Amino acid sequence: MKTKKIVAIIEASKTGFGIYSDALPGITGYGNTIDEAKEDLKTAITEVIDCHSEDGTLPPAYFNSGNIEFVYKYDVASIFNHFGMLDITNFARKIGMNSSLLRQYKTGKTLASDKQKEKIEAGLHALGKELLNVRL
Repeated sequence: MKTKKIVAIIEASKTGFGIYSDALPGITGYGNTIDEAKEDLKTAITEVIDCHSEDGTLPPAYFNSGNIEFVYKYDVASIFNHFGMLDITNFARKIGMNSSLLRQYKTGKTLASDKQKEKIEAGLHALGKELLNVRL
């Protein structure tokens, strides 16, 4: 069976992390960490599939959960909380951004503009490419 890619939005809150997808209305995941929220989302999908499979009313949007591949879209606060090994000061310097401003994005005190989000995302992707070329 063909794998379906689904965009899932990860958002930080004061009490943890939530994940949802417009492709799977009504199903959400929540946890104290992003990993917990991802597992909770997978569990919720499985429970919906099991429930609807029993009564034969499985909506077309839902299918075998083993054939779902998630593409996670993070808000700025979530990405830096999930990847805590990223040093804000050094990363900000590397991408030419004020480290105090980046810390405010991380804590959610200030929201990044679309332009700033693009700059952060480009920096993360460049770092990923650089790390892929590391040999030990």
